[in-house]
Amino acid sequence: MEYTYVIIGGGLAGGRACQGIRREDAEGSVALITAERHGPYQRPPLSKGYLTGTEDLSKVLLKSDDFYAEKQIDLLTGVRVTEIKPEAHQVVLEDGRTVAYGKLLLATGGRAWRLPVRGADLGHVHTLRTIEDCDAIRGAAQPDARALVMGGSFIGSEAAASLAQRGARVVMIFPESRLLTRVAPEELSAFLQHKFESHGIHILPGRTAESLEGDDKIERAVLDNGESLEVDLAVMGVGIRLNTELARAAGLTVREDGAVVVDEFLRTSDPDIYAAGDIAAWPDPTFGKQLRVEHWDVAYNQGMRAGRNMAGLARPYTILPYFFSDLFDLSFEVWGDLSAWDQTVRRGTLESGSFAFYYFHQGQLVGVLALGRPEGEREPMQALVKARPAYGTVALGLADEHQDLGLLLG
Repeated sequence: MEYTYVIIGGGLAGGRACQGIRREDAEGSVALITAERHGPYQRPPLSKGYLTGTEDLSKVLLKSDDFYAEKQIDLLTGVRVTEIKPEAHQVVLEDGRTVAYGKLLLATGGRAWRLPVRGADLGHVHTLRTIEDCDAIRGAAQPDARALVMGGSFIGSEAAASLAQRGARVVMIFPESRLLTRVAPEELSAFLQHKFESHGIHILPGRTAESLEGDDKIERAVLDNGESLEVDLAVMGVGIRLNTELARAAGLTVREDGAVVVDEFLRTSDPDIYAAGDIAAWPDPTFGKQLRVEHWDVAYNQGMRAGRNMAGLARPYTILPYFFSDLFDLSFEVWGDLSAWDQTVRRGTLESGSFAFYYFHQGQLVGVLALGRPEGEREPMQALVKARPAYGTVALGLADEHQDLGLLLG
């Protein structure tokens, strides 16, 4: 098999790359190879609408199979790549077949991390990364089921909220002292905890599972303080491990954290191999450093840009990082880089349901988290993050809702 373009990975970045290639090149042959049995799909509905049952599979899949047939894109599903041979411009499949490429995209994403606790392999102990994961959780999470969610970040919080909406009785445990501790100031964590508890979710911060117990399936969880919880299912929402073993074995530049290093065009250290999505660390112009972001918007935009660049566009990736999360009736939006911050300024009030937190690190604006703000603030918010003003020059104006954000930009 021989193709002009080959994509490894059936997530959002891989699917969008197909669209990007076809935007620039209507004729070049394209193959997308994925170990999953589905065509390209997006993951946010798996912890939101698809998990609650309010959305069907059509909201998860990026495009119907008809789209790929119409665009003459070959989908090789249920097939795993075992090796990349850069010098030969080939990838090797697990059944021994080889696929030749002109340009290659790695959009291999990550795999859900399963905590190494005793009993983690029992039935009804789940991770949440794939459609099959979500289907299994939906099957186990019958009304009134006792569900344990491990993890207090966005994926754990979204899973807990969705399970509660399905009628499950949910307990959350996590080692941190409060919900969403990496991205939420203390008052926002307290606001969210109250929201979760009002929906019947019992939150146990600073707790981890010592062991999971049962015969064939989980029946109880023993916590690190000796407390025992009777449970019918458990969900581990504790992050991912990057699927970059292929890249490392192929001799591409890979950081210590497993991220594949790319340039502004999303090319790896091999000019005929690109990377996009969760695995890619790119030179971000706003923050002047290599960023890697595990969120929908980055995969969505990088997939398109990588596909177009593979097909000859050669345009740098400069989009400001963005992500969103839905927790019950709360819809958060975040712009910027919240990996490190030491100060915040709040605009609006939590009680009103309309607020924004502006994050600063070492006196410089790095990001904003917003909920329910006026539509007219969306563009100025992003422009402010891109401008990265000093705390002393904008803090008072940001806190004053009567102050026009546009004026703070000068």
